[in-house]
Amino acid sequence: MSTTATRASRPRIALQALIVKIYKVAGIIALGAILIGLVFWVIVSIYYFFDDSWVRPVILGPRHEKVMQIVGEVSAAEDRLDRLEVDRARTSADLAQYDRVIAASAKFEAELGPAISAAGATVAAALPRRALDQAVLDREGAVDARKAAELHLHQLDEDVVAQRTAIDRLKSNFYYRARNEKVVVGFVPYGNLDAAHAGATLYRCKWGLVRCSSVGKVIAVLEGEVSEHHPHNDALKRGVMIELELTDATAGQDSVLFAGSRPFWIF
Repeated sequence: MSTTATRASRPRIALQALIVKIYKVAGIIALGAILIGLVFWVIVSIYYFFDDSWVRPVILGPRHEKVMQIVGEVSAAEDRLDRLEVDRARTSADLAQYDRVIAASAKFEAELGPAISAAGATVAAALPRRALDQAVLDREGAVDARKAAELHLHQLDEDVVAQRTAIDRLKSNFYYRARNEKVVVGFVPYGNLDAAHAGATLYRCKWGLVRCSSVGKVIAVLEGEVSEHHPHNDALKRGVMIELELTDATAGQDSVLFAGSRPFWIF
């Protein structure tokens, strides 16, 4: 009886031993994975602490803050240009009106002035004399007003030219291109600008910091300071945007690119 029970318990004991071994192996594998992950995280953290070549791709679109800002500035500038154009048209119309008043008054004075003056200070000549005096006042007032209108028109001409130049400058802004389509640019903190200069090659890495390949180059540094988060520790950094030329459009979806060289040039 006891021999039968012993034989029956042997498979159970073997199974339990196997389960213990599996747990041990699984524990070792899990601990190894944790250690490998920790080592990798430490390596990456140390690398980013000293690295000055990372570039963070940013996909610009119609709803991006900078794009909305530049579109708003263009709209406001065009509204101001419209107001200047209207003001200039009205001032030009005023000048034409002043010219007509001056011409009409001068004609009245030339044609009727001598006859009214010859009539002398009579009652019959009182009304014509008053009309002549009014014509003189109208002409002199129109002359003075015309001088002011000419100065105002000259200033408006300069303002219109300056406003059109400002609009052209705003529309040439790289962010304005993204008002109707998605455009990929790169954020570069000030400390990385030496590496991310115009013409620098851009690299993407498939496995963290290894298996890196060229995906484009830097075209130019864009004007205006912006702030973005660090790709590794999420710290907020100040810097600028750069114009990119990507040979692989999907690289714009990566969290980070590297300018100038691969993180570990051997890989």
